[in-house]
Amino acid sequence: MSGILALGIQDFKRLLTNALFWVITVTLVLIITLINFAVPENISEESYGIFTYHTDYYADQTTAVNSEEELRQAVKEHGTIGLLGNDDGSITILNPGLSEKTVRATMTMLYSSSDTYVEVESINENNAAIPFNKRMTPVFICFEALVIGFILGGALLLSEKEEGTIRAMRIAPVGVDKYLISKTVLFSIIAVLYALLVAFFCVGFSFSVHRFILLSFFGAAVFSLIGFAFTTFFRDMSSWFFSMALLLSINMLPVVAYSEPSFSPFWLRVIPSYSLIFAYENILFGMGRSMLPTVFTVAGWGIGAYLISRFVVGRYLLSKGRR
Repeated sequence: MSGILALGIQDFKRLLTNALFWVITVTLVLIITLINFAVPENISEESYGIFTYHTDYYADQTTAVNSEEELRQAVKEHGTIGLLGNDDGSITILNPGLSEKTVRATMTMLYSSSDTYVEVESINENNAAIPFNKRMTPVFICFEALVIGFILGGALLLSEKEEGTIRAMRIAPVGVDKYLISKTVLFSIIAVLYALLVAFFCVGFSFSVHRFILLSFFGAAVFSLIGFAFTTFFRDMSSWFFSMALLLSINMLPVVAYSEPSFSPFWLRVIPSYSLIFAYENILFGMGRSMLPTVFTVAGWGIGAYLISRFVVGRYLLSKGRR
């Protein structure tokens, strides 16, 4: 344990002299400023898919479900609008906490020429509309704070190669587990601090902080471990940086599903950031969705990333005889 702590302190001291660390820190401040002062609270064009049950309303963009429970689950999971037909002929519009303007526009569009009585029900536990700029907070946390370990860990590893630190570790081996754990814990703690700052300044304090910390720590650990395995095969910063940017761009694709919940193909759901971004939305805005699928997803990615990183780093980075 003392060896892991010593390595972590040593890495942190070296981070403080790394320009990339300060660039990311300044970027964090800019993101907080952007969310609070530049991104609008509302956007004029909003489009939502519609699920229906026990109604006579049909259109190209509607999907009929088989029960009221399935309808409520669809609205909660996909962030869409649900039309629930009641026995007395009235309609209840279910929504996941949309703005009053959006709900009224939906009512007017669907039933302006009808005598049907329409009522509105929000199934969001928070029961408040989420401003557009606040809703972007999970996006910036996922693609800025959580990938700190991927970026800074890779930069630190390449720096160790250039300075000969890795060669010294091969002569007096510290062990691949100590090497990975010390760096992963360090970058996960930094990621948690960055993520908390974004959340506190942009959303406030009315969310489950302990769930947020656990999600941020283990989510950042996954990206850190992936970053170590990925960076091991590079020798210089230029080639690594281009490839890293490409990989992080792929990791950002789930933002499409976050912006348009009805679009969530399987290939998009297997990207680790997909589960994380919706989990942050769930925690920050009280969406009421189960966290269990996210727990299994992050655990699976974490175990897989550690085993792969342990093999790659142990064989191609820290083993004796490597150049």
